[in-house]
Parts: sequence; structure tokens; C-alpha cells
Amino acid sequence: MKNRIIGAATAVVLSAGLIAGCSSNGSGSSSNGGKVTLKLGMWASSPAEKQLVDKQIAAFEKANPNITVKEQVITGNYLQALQPMLASKTAPDIFYVDSSYAPTLEDSGVLAPLDSDIKDQNVDTSDFAPAALKAFQWKGTTYGLPKDINAMALEYNPALLAKAGIKTPPKSFEEFEKDAALLKAKGIAPLSMPNDVARYYPLITDFGGSYYDATNNKVTLDDPSNKPGLQYFLDNVKNKNIVVPKDLGGDWAGVPFSQGKVAMALEGAWIIPFMTQSAPNMKYGITDFPTANGKSSNVTYTVSYSMAKSTQHPKEAAKLLFFMTGKDAEKMTAESGLAIPSRTSQQDVFLSKNPSYKAFVNGVANATPYQYGTYGQNFVDAINKATEAGALQGLSTSKVLSQAQQTVQSQSNQ
Repeated sequence: MKNRIIGAATAVVLSAGLIAGCSSNGSGSSSNGGKVTLKLGMWASSPAEKQLVDKQIAAFEKANPNITVKEQVITGNYLQALQPMLASKTAPDIFYVDSSYAPTLEDSGVLAPLDSDIKDQNVDTSDFAPAALKAFQWKGTTYGLPKDINAMALEYNPALLAKAGIKTPPKSFEEFEKDAALLKAKGIAPLSMPNDVARYYPLITDFGGSYYDATNNKVTLDDPSNKPGLQYFLDNVKNKNIVVPKDLGGDWAGVPFSQGKVAMALEGAWIIPFMTQSAPNMKYGITDFPTANGKSSNVTYTVSYSMAKSTQHPKEAAKLLFFMTGKDAEKMTAESGLAIPSRTSQQDVFLSKNPSYKAFVNGVANATPYQYGTYGQNFVDAINKATEAGALQGLSTSKVLSQAQQTVQSQSNQ
């Protein structure tokens, strides 16, 4: 799961020019004597995920004997492989879309709007976690329904905290600073997280800022309200309360945390299977993402099923999409334990089997979708490079933010 999220965050932004001026060859779906064959596109996450999708499809086909569903597992860089399919109108009828690049696909016109079908088929969208549903709405139109969700939480090593006389993990970043001083006095690195907007963004919003205006698809990096949260993050990196993973020998925070090199980490639920594999005997805890400035925020990572606008069987494809994100399929997801279901009605089922995920589920309630409109990876690269420069060179927050804003604007025609 960690690889899937990171891969989506670093995906190449879809070129609008690639979509334009392409011929139609159909979606690859077919019909024969009243029977319809649909393709479902997914990435190769794990054998267990494919088994889950197999089970969900079997249930759908049993309820809809006139529809056959064939899976199309897309290997390698998912978005890069999907681009030419969308351009030539040969994409699967429905397929996974990560929230990080969803606005780019939605704005380019290659995804089918779903609102009329949602109304016609009486699909209950109120059951979805609001942040997850919002991630696939663009300019007032719904272009996908979330199949699962993720958020961040605080992972902690109780043995290392105890060495510093700390009985419980910090509930706020104010408490964190006090605990960090105690940990450093014992030679223990307090917290690991990267100079990455995908991790530190809750600090920006909790201190009253916002890097992006979703209503107007506008980058607002240089807004003065962003300074307090960024200043807090940079100050704590400077004084080693926050240590970037590479300084502890890892490419992400889960590595040094699993090795006992740091007392705490801020990561998503993908850290749990990693810890099971890498540090099966290590005792650690997971609690809610700390509050900052009296507010609680988070980032949600989510994936939809969306429908290709080029599908030759829109009604059947919509029926499949709604089943794969419906309560029956979501219950299968919950029972599998592979992912946090996006429907709140199924989260108790999931947590009854996976209680260690509770803090991640809690985090979704006050989360902002991990996406920055059609600016996509240009935005992420610009702010991450500027933030890293700010940490290494001691740049002011004004300089960091204005530099990132200028870089995004220079790379965009918007």
C-alpha cells in the first residue's frame, strides 16, 4: 500500500494535448446476443487484492448474468500506461483512479460524469466519507466513487518513550515539543517524517493556512496565512525534533521506525503490513494524528472507480461501478482487511477485525484530499523542493512559499 500511494503521488501529470485530436476505437467492451462484456482496469498491488476483486466481480456477475467482467491488470507506471488508452479511447470501461491525479483526468474530459446515473440508480452517496467523495468531484460534478481510503496517524515506540520518562504519546504538537526535548536529552531522535507536503500539510491547515483553493483551482502558496504552519515545521526540522528519514538511513519514515532509530513516525496505514514484515517482534502503538494550534486535521489518500467516457456500454458500466463501490462489495473489502472501506457503514466491520487501524479511520473525519487540482505533480515538486531548500538553507517562509508559487506558475499555462 505504501508503494501504491507513493507511486500515485509521483505519477506523471496527464497531458491535455495527448487527449486532444485522437481517434475512437471503442473501449474494448463488447456485446453478443444481449450479453455485454466489460473491462475493469486495476493496478497490480498484491495477489490478495486481485483475489478480493475476483470475489466482488463474481458476486456482480451472479446478480447480473447478462454482463461478463474481465479484469485488466495494468503493470508498471499505472498512469503512464493509462494515458495512451484514454487518448485512443481504448481504456477499460471502469478503472482505478488515484485522487492525486483525478482532477487532471476529470478536467481533460476523458471520464464520464456520474451524477445522472447516481440519481437514476438511487445510489446512496451519503454513506461515503465526505473527504473521500469530494476527492472525485470536479466543478460540481462527480466523476468517480471512492473504493477505499487512508489517512495518517502517529506511530510510537513505547520503550523509547519510557527511556525519556514519557508515559503516553503526545496528543498535540505543543506536547510533542516538550516530549522531543526529553527524548533528545536521552540521545533519542523524536519524530521522523519527510520534507513532503503529503505528510506535513495538516500543520499548514491547522495553523489557518491553505496551499490550494479547490473551488477556483488556484494555487495559494504565497498567501501569508501559510507562514505559521510552515514555520512550525521548519523550526522543528532545524532543531532536530523532526528528523527526515534519509538522515536516519531510510527512504521513508517506516524504515528508521522499524529499526528502533526514532521514537515516533507520522505515516499512513501502509506502515502496518510493513512493520509486520520488517519488525514482527517490535511492540509499537498507533494513536491519532496530533492536533496543532487547537485544531485537528489530516490528509486522506483515496482511490475511485471511475468510468471511461468512451465506454460503449455506459449503463452497464455504471451498474458495475456502483456495485464495486456499493455496500456489498465494501463489506467484502472490510472483511478482507486489505483496505479501509470508504463507506462509513462498513468501517465498524473493518475495525472489528482490524482494531489497530482505528486512528487511521479517525483521521479521515477531518481530512483534506491529497490533491492539488490540475497542477498535480508540478505543484508537489515545486513546494517539496522549496521546503527542502528552506530546511537546508535556512530560508524564510516567505521565500519558500513565493519561490514555490513562482515555480508552479512558470510551469503552468493556467
